Amino acid sequence: MSTATAVLPATSKPTTSSVQRAAEVLSIRWATRIVRALRQGTTTSGDLLAGDPVIPVSSAYSVIRALAGAHVITRTPSGGARIDLALSPKGQALAPVYASALAWAERYPRPGVGAEQAPEMIEETLGLLASSHTVPLLSELAGSAPKPYPHLVTSLNARDKAAAYQRLLALEERGLVARSGTRRTYRWSATEAGLAIGRVYGDLAAWTSGAHTPSAPAKPGTALAAAGRAAVVVQSPAQGDLFSELQSAERPVSARAAAADLRSITLHISFSDAPAPQPPAPLLVAASAHRR
Repeated sequence: MSTATAVLPATSKPTTSSVQRAAEVLSIRWATRIVRALRQGTTTSGDLLAGDPVIPVSSAYSVIRALAGAHVITRTPSGGARIDLALSPKGQALAPVYASALAWAERYPRPGVGAEQAPEMIEETLGLLASSHTVPLLSELAGSAPKPYPHLVTSLNARDKAAAYQRLLALEERGLVARSGTRRTYRWSATEAGLAIGRVYGDLAAWTSGAHTPSAPAKPGTALAAAGRAAVVVQSPAQGDLFSELQSAERPVSARAAAADLRSITLHISFSDAPAPQPPAPLLVAASAHRR
């Protein structure tokens, strides 16, 4: 692991950023299925629910409103009480985010959890980035030797320190961080999974800032790949074709390279402002049809 100093100190009190807000919306249960359904074209909420009866009616309308509020989908009156739903250009550009989130979830599945469908795997991954303290803690640990917890939160008040510690325990349970030493001298470090999720954050930051733009429409059932780049359809055991994403010859990426990516994508990012445009980062691994 690189020993360079992390560029985004976890000791800064985090506030809700545009990237975190985007992760909060995209990780809502059923959001991925709704986006996938709208890849087929404009429809109504009734037809959408009929096409995917797994989505509960009681949740669908609140999720649709949240996605519309985030400008992922559009809602257009079309005569009478009919409201047409469609993906916005921003929603069409979600393919890199979804594919990298799925690739990460397949490579680092939740311990003790059986096979999940791709939409739920994507939402669980993005949910990790939606939580406060996740990115500051991982960024602080990415470029350093293992650190004791007090050194990670020196500038936080007591309430935020408690919240950050609970987040650290949650990240440990998910396998993103690990501790060594004895109870009185625990030192924390980012794991390979914790470093690799920086790629997902990079794609999400680029999407939030508008750096990802959709190409010409793909065939039904596939998401849009970036313009001028080859696409590979990401398969799910129960879903058939789902989303497509850029593939790179540079995989797998070493933990050292992943740490450098995590540090670089958080450089100059303010947790109260939108991030600067980021270039698409290659996926750590190719998305596969089945979880490992």
